[in-house]
Amino acid sequence: MNYYPIQIPYILDKAFSETMLYTEEIVPEYQDFLICLWDIQPFASNERTVGNIIVADGCIDLVANFKEKQIEFIGMSKTNFEFKIDLLSYYIGARLKPGAFHTIANISASEAMDTFLPLNIIDKNFDTESFFALKFLEAKAAFKNYIGNLIQGKKPSTFITLFDELNKDIPNTVSEIYQKMYYSPRQCQRLFVKNYGLSPQMVLCILRFQKCLQILTSKKASPKEAMDIHNYYDQAHFINDFKRNIGLTPLELVRKYTS
Repeated sequence: MNYYPIQIPYILDKAFSETMLYTEEIVPEYQDFLICLWDIQPFASNERTVGNIIVADGCIDLVANFKEKQIEFIGMSKTNFEFKIDLLSYYIGARLKPGAFHTIANISASEAMDTFLPLNIIDKNFDTESFFALKFLEAKAAFKNYIGNLIQGKKPSTFITLFDELNKDIPNTVSEIYQKMYYSPRQCQRLFVKNYGLSPQMVLCILRFQKCLQILTSKKASPKEAMDIHNYYDQAHFINDFKRNIGLTPLELVRKYTS
């Protein structure tokens, strides 16, 4: 199964779920480079700010912010618990597969990790003014077409497919990643930062956490079973990993998701 990270702001923040609509769309013809297209739209029209917890997932997204009229790449190496959204804001995003940004942009993924990188640095011909002059639904269609043009003629890199391979059989240690790739630790560190904007250890932590998150939210296993499946050292380590990544214990997440 290909890597598909979970973003669940509508579960993690009650105020968000009551005021904003978050949706994802899988585009099969883009699946070599794209996990999904997503958008956020407000239910209400009053001036107010709500929180959006963005879970670390190893991806870099191209995000169009309609209130600020900005379109930028951004990835998160760790969960952002403080991302604020004005209720009058509309967003469209493309969640690129880990490794896809470097293949598309031909610059290090570290340039767009934990910082906003304007699209016009990559594509000076993109007409930002005309794009934001479109109505929201028209802009969604134009954005989808643009992503198609962006990846047209390109082939997935070894590192795009590697992330899916690691997700299918998550290593227990970083040393196993080095052995799988036949690179020295130093070479592997450099290549991971270039392609993912993350160290091998960070990639391993994200993969393990996201897999446990999928198990718990799909109700396939209890927190204890999820912990055992992914060889956490002990329960305290497992709970602390969850709280660091999502702000909840595994049991609290299950209760929120099933309530």
